[in-house]
Amino acid sequence: MAEIELRGVSKRFPGITAVKRVDFTIHDGEFFILVGPSGCGKSTLLNMIVGLEDVSEGEIRVDGERVDDLDPKDRNMAMVFQSYAIYPHMTVRENMAFPLSLARMSKQEIERRVSQAAEILQLQEFLDRKPRALSGGQRQRVAMGRAIVREPNVFLLDEPLSNLDAKLRVQMRTEIARLQRQLGTTTVYVTHDQTEAMTLGDRIAVLRAGEMLQIGTPRELYERPGSLFVAGFIGSPAMNFLPARWSEERLELPIGSIALPEQLRARVADAEGPLIAGFRPDHLSVSSDGDSERLQFEVEADVVEWLGADLFVYFDVELEGFDNLALPEDLELEIGNRERQSLVARIDPAAGVQEGNRLKLYLAPDRVQVFEADSGANLLLDV
Repeated sequence: MAEIELRGVSKRFPGITAVKRVDFTIHDGEFFILVGPSGCGKSTLLNMIVGLEDVSEGEIRVDGERVDDLDPKDRNMAMVFQSYAIYPHMTVRENMAFPLSLARMSKQEIERRVSQAAEILQLQEFLDRKPRALSGGQRQRVAMGRAIVREPNVFLLDEPLSNLDAKLRVQMRTEIARLQRQLGTTTVYVTHDQTEAMTLGDRIAVLRAGEMLQIGTPRELYERPGSLFVAGFIGSPAMNFLPARWSEERLELPIGSIALPEQLRARVADAEGPLIAGFRPDHLSVSSDGDSERLQFEVEADVVEWLGADLFVYFDVELEGFDNLALPEDLELEIGNRERQSLVARIDPAAGVQEGNRLKLYLAPDRVQVFEADSGANLLLDV
C-alpha cells in the first residue's frame, strides 16, 4: 500500500495543456476515482502517475519519495487497461505468470502467486484456457489477475469496464469493489461514467479541461457540488437547473419563490450577475409532508419512465420573465432555450402518474443550491 501525492503537476503537449497544475493526495489504501468527460485529462494524469507519460511540471511522490523521474518498472505499480491487453496465444495461467517470469522469480513463487490470484478472482477452472474461450468479464479478470500477482503498492485502472455490456459492467463493478477492499491496495480508477464513480470510490476527483474542479466523497459531491459543472455531471438523472433572481428577500424561480434560510440570504443577495438554481430530481415530491414552507407548483407530465423502484417524470417549465437572463454557454450544460426548460422528478411509482397527467410537486427550500451563472460557483457551498 502507498500514499500518492501530486504537487503542482502539469502536462503539456504541443499546442495544448492537458493537465493544469493539479494538487491532491491519495491516501494509503484508498479507492480514488478520477472522473470527467472525454478529453478532460484523467487518463493523462493516470499515465503520469504510473510513468507512461513524463511530467511537464511539478512532482509525484509515493510515501514521501519522489518517483516522477523513475521508469515505470521501478515504481511498483500495476496497471489494468480498457482493452484487457492479454496475450491471445497464452493460457490464462501463462498470461498471469508473464510479468513474474520477466522478473525471473522462481517457479514455486510464480505458482503460489498465480494460484492465489486465481482463487481471489474465481479463475481456477479457466487457468488452462486461452482468452478466445473466455467471456469479456473473464478476460478482464485475467488482466486484473496479472496485476494482482505482482503484489504492487498501487493499482491503476483505466476505464476497465467500458468494453463490457451493461449487465457485465454491474457485475464487474461489484467484483472490483470487493477485491479492492479485500486486498486493501491503494487504487486509482479512471472513468467517464459517474455511476461507476459514485458506487466505487472512497473519494472522487472531478476534472474538466485539465483542471481539478472538486474532490470529495460521493455524498459530498452529490449534496454539495462546488460548481455548476460538478452539479450537472454527478447524479443520474442530472440536477435540474432554472434561472433565478433575488428579489425582496426571496429567491424567485419560474416555478415560484422561496425564502432561503437566514444565514444564506446575504451571500445570495451580494452575488453579482445572473443566478442559477439547482435541485435534484429526488428533491421533488408529490407530498408537502405538512411543511408549509415548501414551494408548490403544478406541471403536466410529458414523459414518464417506470424503472420498477423508481418513476421519473419529465416536464417542461415556462421561463417567461426569465428569458432575458444572459446564461453561460461554455459550461456544457443545457440551461433551457430561453423559453422553456425541461426538468425531471423522481417520485414513488405508487403515485401512478401517466403521460399527460397534471400533478402537484413540492420543493423544500433547503434542497435548493444557488450558483453564479458567470463563474459557475456554488454560493451556498461554504455556508
